[in-house]
Amino acid sequence: MVANINADGTLPLYPLKFLQIQGLAESTLGDDIRTVAGQYGVGVHAEYEPDRVLFIRSDQYSFIKEGVPGLFPMFGYTPGSPEEQLTKDWSRDRYHSPEDNLRQPVDRVAAAQFNAILEQLTLKVANADRRPEWKPDSFFRRFAR
Repeated sequence: MVANINADGTLPLYPLKFLQIQGLAESTLGDDIRTVAGQYGVGVHAEYEPDRVLFIRSDQYSFIKEGVPGLFPMFGYTPGSPEEQLTKDWSRDRYHSPEDNLRQPVDRVAAAQFNAILEQLTLKVANADRRPEWKPDSFFRRFAR
């Protein structure tokens, strides 16, 4: 295992213009996702609320503790935008509730685009001559093996 790309929190509620990436600056995977997303015309943002330390509170952290670089990409937005409000409303009203079901409003085109970006990222990492590496200033580099 050379990388962990966590696709747990897609949330395709609106057209995909930005990705929010937990762990963006931690490893060369951040460089890879910027390249791939750019090929689709999708911008990349670091996580919006770093004080919540979600990078170590999500599924990829078990791999990170074993030295495997990881990313957690999600749909992003411009702060203060209607997309941000839609995301916050969904989290407040639907997330882990009976309304978190298959009848939700989903932008299927955006979901397919998100999946295509993750597919291309996975292929880029799998076909690279070198495995992903932690950045020299990453806190998580201490776990590298």
